[in-house]
Amino acid sequence: MKTMKKIYVTLVMITLISACYGQNCSYNGVWNGSSCDCDPGWTGSDCSELIILQASPNSGYRPNSTDAWGASVLKDDSGIYHMWVSVVENNCDIQYWARNSKVVHATSLTPQGPYTYESEAFPVMTHEVDVKRGPGNNWVAFLTAGIDVNGDLAYSKYGAPCVCDSSTQQPTGSCNIGASTDATVVCTASSPYGPWSAPIVILDPETLLDGIDANFSAVVHDDSSLVGLWRTYPSGSQVHWVTATNYLNPSTYTWQEQETSLFPAPYDGFTSEGLEDMFVYYDENRDVYHAIFHDMIAQVGASFYDGLGHAHSVDGINWTYTGEAANTTVNFTDGTTAISARARPHFLIEDGQITHLITAEQFDINDWSYTLIEPVENSLANALDGELHQEKKVKIFPNPSNGKLSVISSDFIKEMTIYTIMGEKIKSIDIQNSSVADFEINTKGFFLIKIQSGNTYNYEKVIIE
Repeated sequence: MKTMKKIYVTLVMITLISACYGQNCSYNGVWNGSSCDCDPGWTGSDCSELIILQASPNSGYRPNSTDAWGASVLKDDSGIYHMWVSVVENNCDIQYWARNSKVVHATSLTPQGPYTYESEAFPVMTHEVDVKRGPGNNWVAFLTAGIDVNGDLAYSKYGAPCVCDSSTQQPTGSCNIGASTDATVVCTASSPYGPWSAPIVILDPETLLDGIDANFSAVVHDDSSLVGLWRTYPSGSQVHWVTATNYLNPSTYTWQEQETSLFPAPYDGFTSEGLEDMFVYYDENRDVYHAIFHDMIAQVGASFYDGLGHAHSVDGINWTYTGEAANTTVNFTDGTTAISARARPHFLIEDGQITHLITAEQFDINDWSYTLIEPVENSLANALDGELHQEKKVKIFPNPSNGKLSVISSDFIKEMTIYTIMGEKIKSIDIQNSSVADFEINTKGFFLIKIQSGNTYNYEKVIIE
């Protein structure tokens, strides 16, 4: 009896500690006995409000005379930031995305950018890309995509991309407007530069009552299991859970019944607009899932609403919606402001810390949609973005080179690491705290050099001819 009583008391204590440790603080902080001590980047009585700092006016991805819409951003092992962003083909307005969208790969040495175009990662029609790391250090991309009879990426079910007048962004002929009716697919790659595998269809909208794109987002664990969210649109967008034991095997997926909402009213989809554009992420330290959303639930007396929403779950099936995580105001470092719809929200997460918020925005000064990146209050984010404003203290020369190079720095160099442009480590060089050093690369091609001086890092691209 004493043993049973001890076990019972222990279970009660664990339950109470669990509730105080995370749930009362949205799993974004720790209960100190009377209030929440929030993690970096979060505030509010329940740690559900995001602290967003001033953004660079040129942050993100802003292609010339082209609409860009949302993005996934991840950093590789060599320190390069990789972005996968939806871009609308043929100078068309974002409203024609369901026929004209494709996914572009771009890179930057700093999280806010600017990002440089690398390649077309996925062709027209692909959209709503969500890239995560998967088992075996693979790169995993979930996206809405047109699929042909052979199972390959193809144009949308609406047909070939429309052609638009660049001065008006409107089609020169007829063109479909509205949601996509194309499938949700998953592709994998061993490198962020590709090549990407053939698509695997995991959800066909034709099996749904509404038949539109699912806004799919998920976390993939090392054992290949998956926890994610998707949406239907009965009269407004409503969210559902999904799990799988093998993310590459559609037969292992379990989908919440499509007529059952994950959240109660007014977030149940039977309202104007609703919740959409989910981004799911996983807190490994607390073993908790989180998601952010584009929240379009109109407030009392309002005709429309835009905001950033947040939710959490301990099992990926039962979720708690915590409400508004951020309003629509964007502050830039030059003193200007803008209004954000908070559409297609994603987080950049480094070493388990949320460092930046990524959203799709309308409009820039030229009335084109673009992808915005804002820093979140966090010591790591502040350090990363500080690099944007520092004068470069390292130089590698000659560049291009025949393989023999020199590096000079205003600070003592501790170590250099050489990577291929694909992010594969070649070797590390111990400099022994000198400000000048010579080194060689014996293979032709493009390389990234990571230079460590004390606790700071600089990155230089070099070409060996």
